[in-house]
Amino acid sequence: MKYCFGLLFVILVLFILQCTSNNEPTGPDHQALLLNRNFDSVTVSLNYGKDILINKYAELKFEGVASDSRCPIDAICVWPGNGEVKMTLTVNRKKTNFTLNTLLEPRKFTFDDFTVELKALNPAPRSNRQIKPDEYSVHLIIKPLSNYSGIISTVKLIEGNNTDIITRDMLNVNSISLNRDELKLNISYSGGCKEHAVELYALKEIQKSNPAQVTLLLSHNSNGDMCEAYITKTVPFDLNVLKSYLKSVHNINDKALLVIYDPSGRPLRHPVLEYNF
Repeated sequence: MKYCFGLLFVILVLFILQCTSNNEPTGPDHQALLLNRNFDSVTVSLNYGKDILINKYAELKFEGVASDSRCPIDAICVWPGNGEVKMTLTVNRKKTNFTLNTLLEPRKFTFDDFTVELKALNPAPRSNRQIKPDEYSVHLIIKPLSNYSGIISTVKLIEGNNTDIITRDMLNVNSISLNRDELKLNISYSGGCKEHAVELYALKEIQKSNPAQVTLLLSHNSNGDMCEAYITKTVPFDLNVLKSYLKSVHNINDKALLVIYDPSGRPLRHPVLEYNF
């Protein structure tokens, strides 16, 4: 008899745990994002019926397509048509239903510090085939409402034989700008679940040409982030430490050429910048 009661107790506990676990959106198909204001945009993809958990509290779900009048890609239409996407946002068990459109308004939805915009509805329609409801997927762009105003990183000086401190996780450099002592890199990488560290190192050994050339090495540590959202952000770097070093050690008081390499060791497409000071 005691054995029967013990077995029933174990079964009851397992049942409660199972019910509790079902309240949280877990499993291999579930996506998660940890976002702050230190990014320009994040692109995520959701298949029909799937969701993404943002900052551990906001669940964004693609419910399906309400209507699809988009012009087939193998036809000529007077009007491009519109795809209307059904979405839900659940925050603290409160669900909000909203729609996003490919052509008409609204195309954006705002909550807390973020805005969600429909980038694409897939697949593209064809005149000889009806798209099934569960074949749809969406590409969403998530952006911060306000511009990031965080701390500017400082370029770090290292010896040429100390480059093993560079972390070489993949990223793409989209654009570069230099304004006085501030170098800005617009970059993109896959992730979204962990904080990524992007740093810039300058080699102390310079090429004493006219003007002198300084090698800059970009480091990216993804901290093992296996998520697949596409993050785009602008990273600013303060070059004052480099300027002071060039003036005091190498007696360079006017300008230098900056040659920048990405984490893989390849020079950027337009790697040479003229740094005037």
